Amino acid sequence: MTNNDNYAKKEIQSDDPIIQKCLDIIRNPKAWVSDLADAGYYTVHIGNKEYFTFNKICAFGLGTKYKITVNVQDYNFSGERPDLEDLHRLCVAKYKEQSQEREKNTLDFLNDVDKAQKANKNNGTATFVLLMGLAIAGIISPAVIRGIQEKKAQRVNKQVEAFEKTLPAEYLEQKHAVEHYRDSLMHVKGR
Repeated sequence: MTNNDNYAKKEIQSDDPIIQKCLDIIRNPKAWVSDLADAGYYTVHIGNKEYFTFNKICAFGLGTKYKITVNVQDYNFSGERPDLEDLHRLCVAKYKEQSQEREKNTLDFLNDVDKAQKANKNNGTATFVLLMGLAIAGIISPAVIRGIQEKKAQRVNKQVEAFEKTLPAEYLEQKHAVEHYRDSLMHVKGR
């Protein structure tokens, strides 16, 4: 058994009942952690129920302060607290573990979408709606969606430029045809 195994088996206990209850909740295998705007403001859930929020603030010259919120009641602590450090460590670890899992699931999903696009090129609107729904649900970050949209717009713009070069000198008369071509490319899946 390594030192890490000993550390993992040795659970820090707290003499404060609120902190101990929070430690028990975060150690539950069904608990999951969200972080408000990736700012270190952790919310711990089991299922759909929110149990507590936890925030660690390191203020220069003022030391470390901790804030636990349970049922809209705030509990503030300060100073060196191994029990609260352990609570912070567990929140960070569980959040990072779940973030990596969500990222992997997102990449797997995008790979599946890419395969589906190659197999069926007539379903672009449904994929876009699905991606937007997932983005709204928080599974796919808006940055990923923007990246996909920007790449598609670049490909479409290149195709439109190539199309414009094929038009006769009366380009202004053909402007409507170019706009129609651009719109049709935006609605075709896999382009």
